Amino acid sequence: MKYLFTHGHIIVDPYREYMDGAILVEDERIIDVFPQSNKVKETEDVKIIDLKGSLVMPGNFDTHTHGIKGISFDTADREKMDEASLEMAKSGTTSFLSSISYDVSPDLFKERFSLFNTYEGKYARYEGIHMEGPYLSKKHLGIGNPEKFLMPDINVVKDILENTDKLRQMTIAYELDGAKDIGKLLKENNVKVMCGHSDAVLGDLDENVDGFTHLFNAMRGLHHRDITLVNCAFMNRWMCEIITDGNHIDRNVLKLVLNNIDRDKLMIVSDSSIARGLPDGEYFFMSRNCIKKGTSIITDDGHYAGSVVSINDEMKVLRELGTSYTDLLCYSSYNAFRFYGLDSQYGTIEKGKYADMVIMDDDLNIRNVYVKGNFIYEHVLY
Repeated sequence: MKYLFTHGHIIVDPYREYMDGAILVEDERIIDVFPQSNKVKETEDVKIIDLKGSLVMPGNFDTHTHGIKGISFDTADREKMDEASLEMAKSGTTSFLSSISYDVSPDLFKERFSLFNTYEGKYARYEGIHMEGPYLSKKHLGIGNPEKFLMPDINVVKDILENTDKLRQMTIAYELDGAKDIGKLLKENNVKVMCGHSDAVLGDLDENVDGFTHLFNAMRGLHHRDITLVNCAFMNRWMCEIITDGNHIDRNVLKLVLNNIDRDKLMIVSDSSIARGLPDGEYFFMSRNCIKKGTSIITDDGHYAGSVVSINDEMKVLRELGTSYTDLLCYSSYNAFRFYGLDSQYGTIEKGKYADMVIMDDDLNIRNVYVKGNFIYEHVLY
């Protein structure tokens, strides 16, 4: 079926926005994009959807999320993955990687290949696996159990790569003995190498490191002589995940980041836990008792246990700080798709790309989501 979305405020790409544009969609693809709705000729075989000025942006790509609404990617079966895929889509995330935590041993992880190797995502698109660990620093545990933080074992990683082609990213503490060998192996297999839960400094990095996992969190802080991972981020050479819920990074520091790190080096991730989308209360996550209250979830010893927000929620925080819509497109969608080599299909509202789109009001409240040729909500008033 063909749809013509008219009178939309379309954020086309990192450089263009159409204030009263139109988008022609057939099945899953964008057939054309028009700068002016009143210049488009309507035909009988097209269903017209008047957006009445609603904001349209490409669907978000969450490359670091552990779960949602009581579902953990450490343990979810296919039915639960479908439920998570729907909840992701409803929140504006149309593509995601499932983050497997350092709570899962490599052996248990390998048992899940039968699911991960064939899963595609019933609603939001499943783009593969992010392994957060287990080769991480015991100095920067986060909520981790130090007994489950292991020393690098390249033979284990070789075995994983031989048994799945869905591994897209691995978080490693690059200062550990053997980490560089794993980094080289991952790069040879087109897997992104992210440094995180790490005590590494500039001298520990090599050409295989692609970026940093949840910048500022679980790593040494900014220093005027010690060139930490945070310092390295401001060199604009590596991709940086940022959690912009207003908790993991203070808003004033977020301003520093936005003003000094190139916009093509930043991508928002949720790092969401099972408590995302659930009421305030106590939850068990990564073998820890955690308390969700408002926009945060914290362990009894004061560590953030991931987040409880969506990328859409995080975009609102950045919007409050004055971030433009085109910059938000970069942080929430385009940069991540480009980083993973998927930008020819996703990440902008352009002819030929998949019509994975989020329709919002000017305050970024979601009105509808269109993904895989389908609306996520049946009835929405614009």
